Amino acid sequence: MPTPSEPKRSLLQRAWKAQRVQRLRRRLAEAALFPLLGVVFRAWFWSVRRRVVYDRRGPLFEFIASGRPCIIALWHQDVFPLMFELFRYTPERYPAYFMVSHGRIGTGGTHLLNIWGIQCIAGSGSQAGIAAVNELAERVRARPRAVLLMADGSRGPACEARWGAVHLAGRSGLPILAVRAWGDHLTIMKRTWMRLALPRPAGRMVFLSAQPLYVAADADKPELERCRRELEARLNAMVGAAERYFTDGPQAVEAWGPRIEEIDEH
Repeated sequence: MPTPSEPKRSLLQRAWKAQRVQRLRRRLAEAALFPLLGVVFRAWFWSVRRRVVYDRRGPLFEFIASGRPCIIALWHQDVFPLMFELFRYTPERYPAYFMVSHGRIGTGGTHLLNIWGIQCIAGSGSQAGIAAVNELAERVRARPRAVLLMADGSRGPACEARWGAVHLAGRSGLPILAVRAWGDHLTIMKRTWMRLALPRPAGRMVFLSAQPLYVAADADKPELERCRRELEARLNAMVGAAERYFTDGPQAVEAWGPRIEEIDEH
């Protein structure tokens, strides 16, 4: 029975939330919706990759070319622009884990990422997040591979680094590479807390990565906080530089190194 402070639900709302109906919804989504989204996603990916011109800078592509794993940390806003470039190298050339949130969005993201053979670890909130970081660290130590992680966590605030990346770096021994991907032909979902960016099949995109950030295994809390702030500063510096790239030209991103030619996919 609902408490006096809870709003009363209609019969339809109660039926929609019933466990049996929720199980049926999950089965229908797994059987029909997610495969359909996978087809749409592949078509979207193909159309964007054919028509977008990338300017790549920074050490991440050296890691990809040599097969060295790292923690790829980015803001939530950049996830689709970033993925449309990295999907070309996973899983055969550069296998990776991906930390996703619990719930419907995380479940849908897991199904889409599995198309490219990317293994997902679910973790959001304090306890689930800690457990996910510990599980990722164990997996990385046992079978080294890259990790893609949203630096601003599952709920934000946007552009404020959480603890996940630095804790994982200390426990796994992997360096953190702050990454930014931005373009001049994006659709911004303004109603989302992270203002998610969706690439459209045209224009240019700039892809920046910072120098590796290492976290000592025995780092104390002040040192972890210093690393967290450093990661946040690097990511936000790239936010401004990537936006200026499309107004001021390539000189806006020269601090991240020379332009890198495309890595041979074969």
